[in-house]
Amino acid sequence: MSKTTVYVVLAMLVCWTAVIAAADYFVLGTTVRQYLSKSFTPTRCEIVSSEVTPHNETLHSGVTVEYVYTVNGKEYRGSRYRYDDDYSSIPGADVARKLQKWTEHTVYYDPKNPANSVLATGVGGIDLMLILFSLPVNVAVIMLWNWIASWLREKWRMPEAGGVRIWRQNGKIRVRLAGLSATAAGIYALGGAAFAATFPVVALNGLSPGFQAMEETWLAVLAVAAAAFCWTALRNASGKFDMLIDEQSQTLTLPQTAGRRQSVTFPRDEIAGICLQRRVSRLSSGNFYSFLPALDHREAGVGLRREALSPCGWTEEKARAFSQWLAGQLRLEFKGIEEEFPQVTAPNLM
Repeated sequence: MSKTTVYVVLAMLVCWTAVIAAADYFVLGTTVRQYLSKSFTPTRCEIVSSEVTPHNETLHSGVTVEYVYTVNGKEYRGSRYRYDDDYSSIPGADVARKLQKWTEHTVYYDPKNPANSVLATGVGGIDLMLILFSLPVNVAVIMLWNWIASWLREKWRMPEAGGVRIWRQNGKIRVRLAGLSATAAGIYALGGAAFAATFPVVALNGLSPGFQAMEETWLAVLAVAAAAFCWTALRNASGKFDMLIDEQSQTLTLPQTAGRRQSVTFPRDEIAGICLQRRVSRLSSGNFYSFLPALDHREAGVGLRREALSPCGWTEEKARAFSQWLAGQLRLEFKGIEEEFPQVTAPNLM
């Protein structure tokens, strides 16, 4: 991908992030204020007006209310049922019927600022639902920023071996080639579970779900994210996805990645060289290229066989840095970029 394309994407992402951040600030801010209102002081108020305010042309609505109350001999006028009156959907008809004109009800005010008051305190199901709806979008933004940050980091200063995790101990070099970290798996599962949960939540509870229903939904979403994190962490810690260079036995073990169902170990003197496979993805906007580190090794009865090392395509810079590092560790030739699907060289039987 060209630098111009990346910078255009970056500019669009900055604008989109600003919009999402503003929405998050509004949603989370009102949720926090609703939670803090639980500590407000109660007093009596008189309803001056109360009517249903449709948010749209469907069945969902809110309520517009005005009330007066007195604190320390001073009269105050309020107009807030909840802090999110302007955008949340509540059973407006039921609330308006309850808060009839000239009836008395309990109002809750901030003792430090008596003019700050609400009729309904505490976090409700609507608050948890709005955060649930915003979660997949936030995860998508995080994914895009992570991709941009990785691209810029590789352009400015390429880390050793392309940034893969490496452990050296007792004459062995272990290289983590897993396609996904446990943290990333947990975040992606969190966004995916939240997105999947929005449909049954609305279908079963409408746009004004109860707190218990949303509490159960959030527990299910968090359980999915925790399961994805733990499962990926255990899989990565098992070593199944680690390439192992054994200096003592002079062997190389390829992990269960890139289509291999089990680990493969062979002597290092069977390795003929290290190269990059160029993968071409044909899109409507043009061809997209990614690169996979690969090695060629001699297999008895078959000839020269190529083994991809990465389960997914990398940028050319990262793949080249890793391939050159591996070639240096094995003291082999780095062949550069070659075709993704090379023909297997048959052994010379003459």
